Amino acid sequence: MRTTRQITTLLDRIDWNFPGSNTFHNTVHALHYFPGNYIPQIPAHLIQILSDEGHVVYDPFCGSGTTGVEAIRLGRQSLQSDINRTSVLISEAKLIAFTDHKIGQDLFNLLDEIMLSNLLTFDKFKYSTDNSSKIERWFHKHTYNQLSFLWDKIRSYHRRETRIVLEMLFSDTLFACASTSGSLTSTGGKRRHHWGWIADNVIPKIPVYQDAIALFRNRLIHTTEAINMGQDKARCTYKVFRSDARETGLQDACIDLIITSPPYIGMIDYALANRLHYLWKEWPLDDDKGQEIGARFKRNKKNLRDEYTASMKVTANEFKRILKPGSYCAVVIGASRKYPEVANEVVEIFSNFLKLTWGPQIRNVSKRRISEKRGTEITELICVYKNQ
Repeated sequence: MRTTRQITTLLDRIDWNFPGSNTFHNTVHALHYFPGNYIPQIPAHLIQILSDEGHVVYDPFCGSGTTGVEAIRLGRQSLQSDINRTSVLISEAKLIAFTDHKIGQDLFNLLDEIMLSNLLTFDKFKYSTDNSSKIERWFHKHTYNQLSFLWDKIRSYHRRETRIVLEMLFSDTLFACASTSGSLTSTGGKRRHHWGWIADNVIPKIPVYQDAIALFRNRLIHTTEAINMGQDKARCTYKVFRSDARETGLQDACIDLIITSPPYIGMIDYALANRLHYLWKEWPLDDDKGQEIGARFKRNKKNLRDEYTASMKVTANEFKRILKPGSYCAVVIGASRKYPEVANEVVEIFSNFLKLTWGPQIRNVSKRRISEKRGTEITELICVYKNQ
């Protein structure tokens, strides 16, 4: 393992804005839309500098699994968790797609079946649950029939790993099918389909027909291309589980490196943004959104700031407990215009439990990471701590 001086020297050499970089389209990182995810270059550099091959890298706010995929790609053991059920499914699905050599053939087989589906009528397919009335309002009736057909196909697969990957692609298709294509902004531009509409339950007045079969098929093709790019590099184990970062359930001193980006105060509703997936799966949406730290729907609460910083204190203490002595924790944190000082408060909170070794390093934030419509600038900081 490198010395602290060597580590800080390497960290200082990096342009953390990564100009021109984004999530590469032809990798498993791009298999599912997710609000607020960071580019893979951030965890990739941190993993290489702060850990050795074979080390256990943990992300307790795993989101869409970016850290976990990069850990496996770089020869580390990957451990990921999140309170959000969609996050857990997406993160595991990406790792399966990246490491499971059997998945490609299953995807090709389903692709062949779907190519023949043009000969079918879908009227007889209608997914029915206690949430059906809430789900159907989002989709054109023919789109809903097609989604029901796809779900029937997915559930027919007995192999769990295949179902997980297909459910991820189905979740992304649900989001795409709720788009009101062709709607315009107040200035006449094309309106981008945004997770905020789903989170705020802005149901289309007139659902627009979307070809769910074609959208799902395109995602299948993209996935088969992406897995061919990565499986030869995947050689380590992983585990993805659902837990609260404030109480992970892990043993003391079992983690070699934590890399994570906690929720930014008042910025994103992760459960509500995945409302359609939650409704379809009959997951407890209200329960999960209530457990989120600093969620957007809480942004007008008078005591949100105190509640948020209290959660960060508990989280930092938990990180100290599960980290091995001498190991590192890298945190990417930001705050909204409404709470511009909170990012620095979080830096200080973590400093009370772990030794600040490098940073805070300011970086420019992409508009994709933030929820404010005008894409206004917020503060985003990268810090590296050491467990003394």
